[in-house]
Amino acid sequence: MPRHARTALFNQGSKRVECANNTRIEILDTIYGWFDSEAPRTEGALRTKGNPQGQIFWLDGIAGTGKSTIAQTVACHYHATGELGASFFCSRDDADCSNINMIFPTIAYQLCLLVPELREHVSDAMRKDPDLPSALVSMQLERLIVEPLEAVAREHAFLRCLVVIDALDECKDDKATSTILSALAVFTARGRLPLQFFITSRPVPAVERGFHLTGLMKDTNALVLHNIPLDISQKDIRIYLTGRLSAIARSFGLGPWPTDEAIAQLVERSNELFIFAATIANFIEDQNASDPVDQLEIVMVKTYIESPVTSPHRQLDALYLVVLREAFPNITERQRGRLQTVLGTIVLLFDSLDPEGLEALFELGKNTVRTTLRHLHSIVIVPDAGDGPVRLVHPSFHDFYVDRERCDDMNFGVSSRVQHRSIAERCLRVLDTLRPDMCEIGDPSLCNADVTDLLARIATHIPAHVRYACRHWASHLSSGDIDDTLLDVLLRFCSRQLLNWVAVMSLVGELSGTISALQSARRKVQVRLGYYIFAKWIG
Repeated sequence: MPRHARTALFNQGSKRVECANNTRIEILDTIYGWFDSEAPRTEGALRTKGNPQGQIFWLDGIAGTGKSTIAQTVACHYHATGELGASFFCSRDDADCSNINMIFPTIAYQLCLLVPELREHVSDAMRKDPDLPSALVSMQLERLIVEPLEAVAREHAFLRCLVVIDALDECKDDKATSTILSALAVFTARGRLPLQFFITSRPVPAVERGFHLTGLMKDTNALVLHNIPLDISQKDIRIYLTGRLSAIARSFGLGPWPTDEAIAQLVERSNELFIFAATIANFIEDQNASDPVDQLEIVMVKTYIESPVTSPHRQLDALYLVVLREAFPNITERQRGRLQTVLGTIVLLFDSLDPEGLEALFELGKNTVRTTLRHLHSIVIVPDAGDGPVRLVHPSFHDFYVDRERCDDMNFGVSSRVQHRSIAERCLRVLDTLRPDMCEIGDPSLCNADVTDLLARIATHIPAHVRYACRHWASHLSSGDIDDTLLDVLLRFCSRQLLNWVAVMSLVGELSGTISALQSARRKVQVRLGYYIFAKWIG
């Protein structure tokens, strides 16, 4: 069976939620009508573009419009009916969930669980070509999904099922996302196989090119989420806010609160962004403040902006700044540096870390992460000790925090290139602590499969921050600035720790990533390194 990304499945991950009751009815009705090949159940079904009978449904929407919540609802619905074939929820803060090479193997794995007859054919494909997990995505689709489906369809009845791919634009390689869609274009051209795809994404160039330049649109039914009628989106946000704030009022014993006028203002300011409404509710409910009436007043007074800017995120940006300024009303230079290190790193990690792992990576004092993020729970999920990693509530905060035009308060925000450079240096310094036989196996002739307690040894001897540094130092290096100090650290790593690093990558099952990591690092530094070595030589 192919290696799969477990956390990409719809029923994994505690932060995934379904649509609130009585919201998104028209949108869901449109999606269900497409898959079920039925007339819309309500008069409010929305007009789509493209091919209504296409094998692909593309839900296109700007950040914050609720695409992932809709995708989760669709996945849960068809899981309950037994028609969900597979799901893959992409996420930029999870290495496997942002790796395009994991999408089709993960889908194939789930299809095998649904249809046992597929297992023999998929296993046979893996035996014939053990390198399929790292092959071109078009080959993965062909060998792991299309050919096994065709073989089974000839032998057994195969019921139609749905595959959900959420947030395709969050894959690590922006350019490569279009290759997924190119592969699907070939898939749909093969004829009607009993598989339909529901895909969500932001309207980014790579995804739009993938739909429009490959011919895929001729077999795609598309709905632009941020262009649905205003009255429908505002109705849904009003229902959501009324429910959330009523629950908060009951929790705090407030009676009838807030007023209809206050909710109407919040709905107006949301600019059709569900994440605005969710962040407002999280901020008001903040247990550290323990004063929802005052929190609402802060929001009402401080998020209103008179601006000629037409960005759909201007009110969301203002809200994010309110959250940050309320958490640090008189920010000091020391707090600013600590926030830049902690929050600036969280928004740029390629794989999430728990608070302790983040502290170990940057050599921060105990509880530094939790104290820094104490008043930011409306935008960052900070778990209790041992309960998982720190995560952003919504990826739109990443887009805000690294954009100086949106996050225009110099006390906050980061330069992504500067911060990636800082993380790369910290990763390389962590790797300087590697040693031979990290897991104390004692016999270098043993294969990993022969070490029965390998996972336990990895957990004991290779902490999470070390595993992170091994996997992602090259990605941070490639994404950031580079200077002489970083080159010094890189050269020391290459001269002292390269073999130890390769050994650890083998132990954690990431050996295939070593070549690509070294290649990307070489491309990044080769020009600068020439000047660096020349300067050292003449100096």
